[in-house]
Amino acid sequence: MKVTTDACLFGAWVAHEVESDPGSDREKVENALDIGTGTGLLSLMLIQKNPEIKILALEIDKSAADQAAANIDASLWKDQVDIVEGDVKVHSFPEKFDLIVSNPPFYETELRSGTQQKNIAFHSDNLTLHELLHAIKTNLGADGNFYLLLPYKRNDEIK
Repeated sequence: MKVTTDACLFGAWVAHEVESDPGSDREKVENALDIGTGTGLLSLMLIQKNPEIKILALEIDKSAADQAAANIDASLWKDQVDIVEGDVKVHSFPEKFDLIVSNPPFYETELRSGTQQKNIAFHSDNLTLHELLHAIKTNLGADGNFYLLLPYKRNDEIK
């Protein structure tokens, strides 16, 4: 899948929000989960500004997980980001996370692509918003934060 401007802006904003500030009373982020990592863009942007974080990047699509692994391997932070192929709805994590990020599938009833891989990435058939929020609630630490990139038209639904 192609990298979008929205994802780049989202990644930069999250990385800045999480960036360690010595004078802040904000909890330090030690571990993060990237749900639906795709190419690994969000993980790479987050780790670039926050190199002390350990990230688990989960991706359901094998070819996307392979691409993310190649991108992470080519980076300076390959020892801090683990790519795992799997489904967040059934994956068991050994610990709670300080931070969860996701650029989840946007669409539910919109026109579908003729390409199954695009439908998995863009449509919420495989991961509804309800399922995503359940995964976040289950895997986020008590003082953790999560960031989602969703279109404004889903604002009422997320509330």
